[in-house]
Amino acid sequence: MSDEVIVNGVRIGPTTDLTSLLKRQLVEGSVLAGRYDDSPEPGVWSLFAAAKGTALEPRLTDAVKTLLTDPDLRVRSGAVRLVQAYAEKFDAPQLLAILAGHPALFEDVVAEGSTEPDLAWGLLRAIAGSSKWNLEVAKRVRSAALEFPNGLNVLAGLVSNDADWVIQHAPEVIGDQPARARIVLFRLKDPNSRERLIRSIPSESPSLRELMASAVSDEIKDPTEKAKLLKLLR
Repeated sequence: MSDEVIVNGVRIGPTTDLTSLLKRQLVEGSVLAGRYDDSPEPGVWSLFAAAKGTALEPRLTDAVKTLLTDPDLRVRSGAVRLVQAYAEKFDAPQLLAILAGHPALFEDVVAEGSTEPDLAWGLLRAIAGSSKWNLEVAKRVRSAALEFPNGLNVLAGLVSNDADWVIQHAPEVIGDQPARARIVLFRLKDPNSRERLIRSIPSESPSLRELMASAVSDEIKDPTEKAKLLKLLR
């Protein structure tokens, strides 16, 4: 297993202080910059790509976790974006512990140019998409998903990691939001799960059934499956 990589002319190996390197990149944007990079992130993406499968990879994810609690908002928000981009490499319970242990660093803290409500929702989105869920993670993401409108940030990850719960609570999860209906249908990867979802929609909720019918028309490409699901919603 390699323990050294070169990114845009920068040699990175066992003695490299990855936490300091990433922090400089997120603040200055030039340490790992390629010729056409217009933001700090591409240099870090190149480093993640180069480090994949090497001894550097776990050190790199540890460095990003350290930067999640950095006092510099530019660094902290950049670290949140990185855990979102590479959510599958991070342990969900560890990320949740960071959020729970340092609420003031994330809640009601908005990074410049961010489209998310605050850093807490940004980190929750990463948690929802990350790996190795436990019961505490499931409870937190479920609760977040039921918050309107911000719960949309975690819905895709929740469906992917906790599909049975989503199906069992479909009316509460979807509400009256077409975007939520489409996300749930898109993220349920097999016809059996999608049929279970449609069968879970109460007959006494005509507006929800109509909303789901529209989502089925938009998202289901197989004509036979589409016809079957639409028939169930009539």
